[in-house]
Amino acid sequence: MNAARLASLSVLALFAASGAAAQEVRVAVTPDTVTVGDVFHAAIRVDVPPGYRLEGPDSLPVSGDVENAGRRFDRSEPIEGGGERITIAYPLTAWKPGPIELPTLALRLIGPGEDPRTLDVRLPAAVVRSVLPADTTGIEPRPLKDVLGANRVLWPILLAIALALAAAAAAIYWIRRRRPVPEPVLAPGLPPRERALAALDRARELGLLEAGEVKAFYTLVTDAVREFIEAIEPRWSRDLTTSELLALLAGEVEEGPRERLSALLQAADLVKFARRRPDAAVAIEEWQVARDWVASFERPLAETGAAAEPERTEPDPEAA
Repeated sequence: MNAARLASLSVLALFAASGAAAQEVRVAVTPDTVTVGDVFHAAIRVDVPPGYRLEGPDSLPVSGDVENAGRRFDRSEPIEGGGERITIAYPLTAWKPGPIELPTLALRLIGPGEDPRTLDVRLPAAVVRSVLPADTTGIEPRPLKDVLGANRVLWPILLAIALALAAAAAAIYWIRRRRPVPEPVLAPGLPPRERALAALDRARELGLLEAGEVKAFYTLVTDAVREFIEAIEPRWSRDLTTSELLALLAGEVEEGPRERLSALLQAADLVKFARRRPDAAVAIEEWQVARDWVASFERPLAETGAAAEPERTEPDPEAA
């Protein structure tokens, strides 16, 4: 997702009794452009001070052409200073093309010995594409044919069969799109490399390739790789596009690992955002490339000659 689509706002709440700092709320919609019926996520990330907890609704208050597409996804990660980083993601589905506005979300920050604070979070908009061709103005129906036979008209029967087939195809498509999106397995206590390898193994074990869910498979694979990269260096953020990330790595990572990562991410982007549909054998090979890259990648030495830290459990919340 383009970094410009990540709406970053600060919701200030002063805690005179506890001395807690102002809360920074980061929001995103990923992906920010989807097709009608696709599942996308509205996500909120908040750094919560020690002794506080964050509460939010189980689902977004949407209606009309936008629906909740599954259970809310939560993740808690420890941060420096004893607090925790809370990530909440709501799966959604839109059934009408065009830009959609998401409702403002009210979160409650509850601390010891004081009244709860309300954080009003405005979610960014998303764009929904139609499943129809870009231009249908030149399509015209064929004229009705003459009556066939002495006293029998066949076209109503053929039309009824066509409508029944179209309805069946639409029902199958709707059911496939409404299937729950698998949630990643969280392992907050593991170092970044082990956590990424576990996520990659989980993506393979879900049976997505066998079910024909190629796009969902590649999404989980690249999410695991990009989370590992961000954990190593917060400036290599998941909010960067593939092109922006590779440009940033050009002066910081050796050519061999960088070229392998480039080939992997660009192949996955063609699956997620274009019409590339590799067969299961090719997808498994590219999954193995991703796993080998995570298992072997080491951050290069700094210019001073001192070894840079190979892995970080948590990135600096002010970086990226």
